[in-house]
Amino acid sequence: MKSMRAYALRVRRDLLTHRDRGASALEWALIAAVVVVAAALIGAAVYNVISTRAAQVESCGNLGPGETC
Repeated sequence: MKSMRAYALRVRRDLLTHRDRGASALEWALIAAVVVVAAALIGAAVYNVISTRAAQVESCGNLGPGETC
């Protein structure tokens, strides 16, 4: 019976000392979500710049000789 009580006390102590483990996992999940959103926004901005420049190059490439862009 004594070993069962010691085990229960040890489990209780371990649970109380490690109760911030779930909070830490939640913090990492939130940080990862922020990084993913930031990467998506940066990717969208880069895509828009590249597609705008590509459209400008295409329109200038279709001009005849001597015409200005």
